[in-house]
Amino acid sequence: MTRTSPAAQGSALDDAPTRQVCRSLRTRLWRVPAATALVTAVTADLAVTGIRTAQFALVPLGIACWVALQCGIANVLWLRRIQRVLAVYPWETRPGLYRRDATDRRARSPYVVHLVRDSGGRSPEMVASPVVRRNGWDEEMASGVWFAGDERFGGVIALPGGRVPMLARPRQWEALEARRAKASADDRERAGRAGLDREKW
Repeated sequence: MTRTSPAAQGSALDDAPTRQVCRSLRTRLWRVPAATALVTAVTADLAVTGIRTAQFALVPLGIACWVALQCGIANVLWLRRIQRVLAVYPWETRPGLYRRDATDRRARSPYVVHLVRDSGGRSPEMVASPVVRRNGWDEEMASGVWFAGDERFGGVIALPGGRVPMLARPRQWEALEARRAKASADDRERAGRAGLDREKW
């Protein structure tokens, strides 16, 4: 059963289920490129032996392998950015996530969202995108999420247990400049270690 509140921790990666989610995602991200490379290698061996079907299939399979590899690398780098944030900030619970662009009927990310605060208010607009960007929006997020980060700089939003982690940043970066300027030296240093201290990642 998934916990609704994170355990006491120094950082979000101190949470065992969160670490497991990251490991599972990493394995999943390399599965397709590895399988595509294996099929391409077998086809290449068959092509060398003179099998014409394999020879014809080699070029499109090689292209598919290259595309899968590029997608895999991009997704793994995105996961590393998420883990960098999780290594710095602890999880905190939020009552929910409000999707601003829900009326666009867009299934794919990135999403425009507001974190719901305990006071009932909302965070500034944020743009959030999961590791596997073809994933659809998870309706559970309206009922409660975990957040690791700083609203002024960005962070990671996930379902309880660290599931479906999404890297998020302020949508209007310049509009929050005054608020970031008032951040303490420790807060700015923390954001820097997490890779959140610049507009574009």
